[in-house]
Amino acid sequence: MTDDRQSGAGSSAGGERGSGVSGAAECQDGAHAEEPDGQRAGRVYLKGWFRRSLFVRWAVFRVFNRIRASGLRKTLFFQATQVPAYFQTAFNRGQLRTLRLLLPLHFLAQAISAPVVALGVWSSSRWLALLLVAGIEGALLLWFARVQPNVRNMRSFADYAALRRTLRVLNGVLGLVWFVFIILVFRLHCEDIHLLTLGVCFGFMAPLLLCAPVSGAVDAMVLPIIAGAYGALLEGCFDRSVLFTASFFLMATVCGLFVLGISRLVGVLLWRMQMARLKQREQADILSLLTRRSAAPTGRWLWETDEAGVLRNPSAGLCRILGRDETQVMGRTLGSLLDIPASGVDRSGPVSSERHLAHCLTHRLAFRELVVRAVGGADARWWMLTGEPVFRDGVFRGYLGVGADVTALQRVRERHFHRVRHDALTGLPNRLACQEYLQKSLLETMRGAQAFVVVLISLDVSSLGRRRVMTPDEATDVLQESLSRLNACLARNVPDDLNGEEGCFVARYGAMDLAVVTGIPSERRRHFLESLALEILLMLSGSVSVAGEVIDVEPAIGMALSTSGDGEILVEAVETALRDARGERVGRYSIFDPCEEMAGNRQQSLFRDVRQALRQKAFALVYQPIVNAQTGMVIGFEALSRWKGAGHRHLSIGKVIDTIAETGSGLEFDFWVLDNACRAARRWPVPLWVSVNMTATHFSLPDIAGRIFQVLAHTGLEAHRLQIEVTETQALEVGPRVHHAFRELEARGVRIALDDFGKGFSTLMYLRQFPFSKIKLDAAFIQDMLQDARSAAVVRNVIALGRDLGVAVTAEGVSSPEHCRHLQEQGCTEVQGFYLGRPVSEEDVPLFWGRRVADLS
Repeated sequence: MTDDRQSGAGSSAGGERGSGVSGAAECQDGAHAEEPDGQRAGRVYLKGWFRRSLFVRWAVFRVFNRIRASGLRKTLFFQATQVPAYFQTAFNRGQLRTLRLLLPLHFLAQAISAPVVALGVWSSSRWLALLLVAGIEGALLLWFARVQPNVRNMRSFADYAALRRTLRVLNGVLGLVWFVFIILVFRLHCEDIHLLTLGVCFGFMAPLLLCAPVSGAVDAMVLPIIAGAYGALLEGCFDRSVLFTASFFLMATVCGLFVLGISRLVGVLLWRMQMARLKQREQADILSLLTRRSAAPTGRWLWETDEAGVLRNPSAGLCRILGRDETQVMGRTLGSLLDIPASGVDRSGPVSSERHLAHCLTHRLAFRELVVRAVGGADARWWMLTGEPVFRDGVFRGYLGVGADVTALQRVRERHFHRVRHDALTGLPNRLACQEYLQKSLLETMRGAQAFVVVLISLDVSSLGRRRVMTPDEATDVLQESLSRLNACLARNVPDDLNGEEGCFVARYGAMDLAVVTGIPSERRRHFLESLALEILLMLSGSVSVAGEVIDVEPAIGMALSTSGDGEILVEAVETALRDARGERVGRYSIFDPCEEMAGNRQQSLFRDVRQALRQKAFALVYQPIVNAQTGMVIGFEALSRWKGAGHRHLSIGKVIDTIAETGSGLEFDFWVLDNACRAARRWPVPLWVSVNMTATHFSLPDIAGRIFQVLAHTGLEAHRLQIEVTETQALEVGPRVHHAFRELEARGVRIALDDFGKGFSTLMYLRQFPFSKIKLDAAFIQDMLQDARSAAVVRNVIALGRDLGVAVTAEGVSSPEHCRHLQEQGCTEVQGFYLGRPVSEEDVPLFWGRRVADLS
């Protein structure tokens, strides 16, 4: 029984235990059976959402770690936009240009979005539609009325910072308007209006990225819009399920974060693009400085040859210029593409760029920026070539160089060359062309060519027995008629074998002056010249009808033989002969031989007249402007002396000053010029200065600097407004007195310039030993630098030398805007010449004050 009870008890207990478990299960099943289906689905959804959120958090954590490891987090969230100080101004200008392009599109999106939403709301709430349009359009109108007119003139960092602040404020106001509108529009309980508002708001966030260059501008508008959406949710405007509310909340959050992240990414990309552009520009500037500011155009191409001169690896630019593919170009030599003379041609002529290139290629020399003619048809092309020989292990391997097509530039230079050297009214060569032709003919004469004579013809005109002043049109008519008669006379009296196929050289030398250069026979020269002068007088004398009026023409003729190798002496000789001829009443011609007559009575007469002019102070000063080559503004004047009422007006002032020095009065004359120039400059505005010439030998005298300081003190001119140009009629003595004088002048602020560099006795030793603050490059190099490769090389390297030594460079003899632009590109400091201003009297100097005489931009 005990066992039965025990077993029964056990079974009873087990049954109780079993019934307890099953009862609990039944209770749970009963509870599940009684739970509604919606709650069960929500519980399951929340349980799954919790699991998914854990996965999402894990995925976000992994992505964040990857972003942090790759350094992208700094780009997306911190936007490192530190701009170096030397880039700040250029960076601000670039950002301003970007904003000028992008902001109108952003404003257009805002201006369109507001009316679109207002039209949708109009039927439900007119005042809310008007509120939206008034807020958005009013803010935009205020921007265009107060800010937009000043955007184009913004330049500095302060302007850029003010624009950024104003744009943030504007976007903040627009965002605030949309925030209020979203809160109010969701109270209308109209699903269509809700969807339209949300679609437009999330839609114009894409154009909002146009404000990404300004940090914080996108945030100022996106955050209020997202806050408005959250506010609508918190207010309970949606009578929707949890899923719809959560999805809406998630959509607004993701969209806002996406726009904010993309805006930062776009801002950083724009910043990096701008910085890369500035760095490229900096590298180009550095390369330009290292290559001495090369004036060659962009669009260059590379070329390479082997040791035999055959092109190899032709670049795409070279093939494009030639209009051929790589296989057609590769086997050709550089000489076959260019108009290079053969090695056996006559080398007695002038040194051209082609001959220079041939010489360099033959002797394996480097060359730089040689303009040579390319072989072609009627349409000629010009190339600018720079090349360097390549040696490896002491063996010549060929050339490596850079080329550029400068055909357009060369044609402009040829037109300029023709315009500068030809008279605009008659089309004849002018005085400059005549002087160059004389120098060229003298060089050929020295090489054994035939001697020649220069004939200068002055046409004196009168009407009714009185001297007549001609207008330009009347002078042109008289010259044209006289020129036709002169050509007929020369054709009849000068044999063809004296001048070759081109005939006599005829030029317009002055307002009513003609110049003729022709060869002369080796025998009976005097007879030939006298008979030619008489024939010219006979042909040109007489009457000319101009505009129905009869004008009498009376010529005078001066002749000079080419017995000297100096062009200036020859010009002075023929002008002296013309002066003598005009003084005659009958037989108005004169033949002048410089070698015979300048050493005779004429020189003694000149000495006597110069001494008398010095006693009577018969000299006056004129002032020629000196211009800053980079700005075109007049910054100073050079004082030049002129002989008033002299009977030797044909002589150059340089010849007169040399004569003054030979008389022993050079020091007295130089200090007279210095005193008068300082008195005149004392009345000029403070920035302007005056430059005075002084002979180099004066600086060897004791206390020369003290005498200059006495003049400054007496006239009241500040020392820094005086520049002394050291002219070298004789070599500058290298001694302690000269050193001491220059150091004293430099210590007091007086600037010292080395005048006519490259022409006189100037040597590089002077620049090393003396404290010159300026180099004045002689006009002969400037006038030829656009046509002559050697003159261009001298100009380019003297400017580079001045830059390396830290001294200014003044280019004299500038006669055209092409000269100005070329010198500016090369980095020249100052320019001076007739194109910029002729010498004027002291009364006319104020006309140049504060004036830009040349547009060099």
